[in-house]
Amino acid sequence: TLGLQTELSKTILPSTEDEESNNKNASTTEQEQPLSALDFAFPPELSDALRLLHHLRRGPMLGSGPLQSFDDRAIQRNLFLRLPLKDCIGMMAPFLWGLMIGGNFEFMPIPPETLALWDNSIIVADDYRNLFVWSGRSAVSAGNPQHEIMIRSCEQFLMERSKNRFPMPQLHILREGESMSRRLTSRLAPSHGDSPEQQLARFPALGTLSEQELIALRYKFRFYDPSSDPSFRDWFWSVAGTTSKSRKSTGVSLCD
Repeated sequence: TLGLQTELSKTILPSTEDEESNNKNASTTEQEQPLSALDFAFPPELSDALRLLHHLRRGPMLGSGPLQSFDDRAIQRNLFLRLPLKDCIGMMAPFLWGLMIGGNFEFMPIPPETLALWDNSIIVADDYRNLFVWSGRSAVSAGNPQHEIMIRSCEQFLMERSKNRFPMPQLHILREGESMSRRLTSRLAPSHGDSPEQQLARFPALGTLSEQELIALRYKFRFYDPSSDPSFRDWFWSVAGTTSKSRKSTGVSLCD
């Protein structure tokens, strides 16, 4: 009986050597399969650098807009190669600050995105070669005594930042609804192309707006073609998906 049990155990149950061999073959097969960019968690320390790269790819130095002459592009690229890091970052993505009508005269840094253009705010922007002061529709309403005072304060703030630059940057005073306000909006990342959850995660201040205010804010950008100017999230996944075997992708690499 004991001999019969021993023979059955050898036949039915795999030996330890067989298990080790199978595990080794499985691990070898896994190592031979190429990993895609989607198989890794992206380092959060590089998220700001990727957003800057998105701005650079769609901005005036490399991208299609805002449109400039070849001479202007050549000058801007030459400056970019010679300027300090802080100035180069400002050329890649504009620095933005916001002032709220009725609030304190405090310049609050905000992300350079389209959903930062609130009706009751004044936006101050600096992309090294251009300075912008943009006023929302409610901020310029009749009978608002604070508006002109805040505009003068914004101009002084920008002049102080750029007093040592050469050539001197051009100052643009813009109002919502004017055709020239596209000079600023074209330099902002189209965050209105993302889902509401993603918008709130990137810009938590949107949570302070009412539902009607959020709808009105997004409605400003209703004429939008994501294929010609994708949001950061769409652009990133089109790039990361180029090496993914899980789906077909027509994206480009970070170096294209």
